[in-house]
Amino acid sequence: LACTLASIAAYAIGQYFAAVLIMLLFRLCHIIESYAVRRGRKQLSELLSIRPDSASVETAEGVLSVTPDYVNVGDIILVEPGERIPLDGVIVEGISTIDCSPLAGKTEPVAVTTGYRVLSGCINITSPLRIRADRNYADSTVSKILRLAENAPENKSRQEKLIAAFGKYFTPGVLFLAVLIGLVPPIFNGQWLEYIQRGAVFLLISCPSSMVLSVPLAYFGGLGSAVENGVLIKGFDYLESLANADTFVFEKTGTITEGKFAVTDVVPEGLGERELLGIAATAEMYSQHPIARALRQASSAIVDAKDVRAEDIPGRGVRAYIGSKEVLVGNAALLEENGIGYKVPNRSGSAVHVAVDRRYCGHILVSDRVRRGAFDALENMRVQGVTKTVMLTGDVLSVARPLGSKLNFDMLKAELRPEDKLAAVDYLITNKGGIGTVAFVGDGVSDAPVLQRADVGIVMGAMNCQEAFENADVLIMDENIGKLPLAVKMARFTHFIVKENTGLALIAKFALLAGSALGFVPIAAAAVVDSGVVIFSLINSLRTMKSWKE
Repeated sequence: LACTLASIAAYAIGQYFAAVLIMLLFRLCHIIESYAVRRGRKQLSELLSIRPDSASVETAEGVLSVTPDYVNVGDIILVEPGERIPLDGVIVEGISTIDCSPLAGKTEPVAVTTGYRVLSGCINITSPLRIRADRNYADSTVSKILRLAENAPENKSRQEKLIAAFGKYFTPGVLFLAVLIGLVPPIFNGQWLEYIQRGAVFLLISCPSSMVLSVPLAYFGGLGSAVENGVLIKGFDYLESLANADTFVFEKTGTITEGKFAVTDVVPEGLGERELLGIAATAEMYSQHPIARALRQASSAIVDAKDVRAEDIPGRGVRAYIGSKEVLVGNAALLEENGIGYKVPNRSGSAVHVAVDRRYCGHILVSDRVRRGAFDALENMRVQGVTKTVMLTGDVLSVARPLGSKLNFDMLKAELRPEDKLAAVDYLITNKGGIGTVAFVGDGVSDAPVLQRADVGIVMGAMNCQEAFENADVLIMDENIGKLPLAVKMARFTHFIVKENTGLALIAKFALLAGSALGFVPIAAAAVVDSGVVIFSLINSLRTMKSWKE
C-alpha cells in the first residue's frame, strides 16, 4: 500500500519515471521474495520426504498395504529393500543394512538383525525385514520429527520480536511524518511539489520489509541446513540461543564418554569374584543406568527376580533386598551415608561398592571410553567463541580429574547427584553476563530437569531417546560429537546473517529519512536504494541454506 501511494504521489507531481520505477522495483522484489520462499520450502519438502506413504502389514488375508496411521502396536510389517521403514519397531526376522541418514544426516549404514530396534524414516537397503511395530504412527520417531519441524517457526526469536515491536511504531510514525512533511510546510511556503516529493520518499520507506522478510527466511534456512546434518532445532528462538551460547556444560556420561561401561576389575572382600558380581548385578537388575547394564552383562549369577526388591537412590546407587538380605550397591557416598567403611581403589575407573547387611564386601571397577572426536569437538567450539566449558559427573574426583584435564575443561564438578547438577547449571545461568547463554549437553535419559533449566538444552543420540523429543531444545540425532561444533557454527552464521540484514536495513532507512527530510534524496534514488536493500537481504538470507561440512 505504501509503495502504491508513493507511486501515485510521484505521478501526481509529474515524476512519471519515478512512479513507474517504484512499481517495477516493487514487482522485482516480489519475484525475488517468491524465489527465496520457494528455496526455503524446498528444504521443508525434502524433510517431509521422510514421511512414509504406506506400510505392508501381515494379516490373516495376506499382506495388505495401508497408511501408517492404521497400523497397530504389535502388528508385523514387511519392509522390502529400498523401502522406507514406516513405524518404529523390533526386527523379528531378517538380516539387512539400514540407512539412517534421513534422520541423522550424513552417517554410515548400520547392519541389523533379529532383535534390533529400528526407527521409522530409515531406509532398508539389502534384504527384506519383518518388523513388529512397538509404537503407533503418532508416537513414532518420524512423526515427532515432522511435528517439531513444522512447529519450529512458531517459536519466534528475540530478533523477530524486536523487529515486530520496531515495525509497530516505525511504520505509523513514518506515515504520519510523510503526511506532515507533504502537506504542512507548503501551506506556508507554497512549495507543494518539493514537499510532496519528500513525503513520497517517507511513504516509500515506511515499511521495514527487508527485515520482516529476510530475518525469518534466514532462520528458516539455518534450521533446514541443521536438519540436513542430523541436527533438529525446535525453533528460531533456540537457534538464536545456541548462536549466543558462550558457556557449554556437559554431562560426562553419554556425551564426552560413550556411556558404554565395561567391568575391568573385581575386588572382593570375604567372598568370591563371581559371587560379588552376582550380588551387584542382582541388586541392579531393574536399573537402566549404563553401569547397571555393564554389571548384568558381566555376571552369570543373577538371582530369580521374584526374590528381589530394589529401590533407586538417585546419584548414589540402589538399596535392594535379596531374600532376607539388605544389599547396598553404589558409590562411596552411599556407603558413607549408611556408616559403612570401604576401601579406596588403587586403580583407575569408577568404583561400584557393595555391602551386604551393613558389611563391606568389596568393589567392582567399571570404565567408560572417551568418545572419539571429543577433544577436537571441544577445541573447535573454543575457536568459535565458546569461552567456558564445564564437565559435570557423579564420578569421584580422582576418576573425573584426569579426563577433565585431558580435554582442557575450564571447570569440573564431580561426585554430583542429579539435584547438584541442576544447581550447578542454575548458578551458571544466574551469574552469566551480557547476552551470552548457557547450553547444557546431555544424553536425555536422566537429566530432564537440567535440560529444561538451561537456556538451550542439547541431547546427543536423540534418535534413540524418546525423552529427548520432550525435554531438549536441540536434538543431535546420532552420537557424533563432531556435530555439536557444527551446529554451533551454523547457528552463529545464521545469526550473523540476521544481524547483517537488520543493521543494513536500519542504516539505509534512517539515512534515507534524514536525506529526504533535508531534500537531498529524490524519489527514484530512494526507490532504488530501498529495493536494493530488500533484494540484498533476501539473497543474503539464502546463504544460510548452503551445505556444511564437519
